[in-house]
Amino acid sequence: MNALQLLKLINTQGFSSDLQEQVILTGDAELAYRFAHNLLEADLERLECIIVTAKIPRIAYEFALIKASRGGNIERLQNLIIDSADGGLMILFAVDVVGADIEVFEETIRKLPEAKYIQLFEAEIRQKYFY
Repeated sequence: MNALQLLKLINTQGFSSDLQEQVILTGDAELAYRFAHNLLEADLERLECIIVTAKIPRIAYEFALIKASRGGNIERLQNLIIDSADGGLMILFAVDVVGADIEVFEETIRKLPEAKYIQLFEAEIRQKYFY
């Protein structure tokens, strides 16, 4: 079954262990994210393995929002974002993902060659915590 067929099943029949197994077997990070997003019963730990293996920072960020909101550990996803060296995504993660290690992000962003990212980071953190 391809990803489009699985997406249709996710939307029409909801959660089932068999459907989750098919999603995991595809190894498709976008599909794993959508499965987790649409279904509270999804096994986030197993789906996270697909996300981390794919090394697609934007999907890792989106998945971290889901996982953090459900009380999950986001450390591996956080590390993937940091390793990506994407200053903008690091700022989003630090500000939006509950449980993100702000100090680690600040330290990493300070090391980026473009100074604009630390200025943006500081402005976002100020806005988040002081307004």
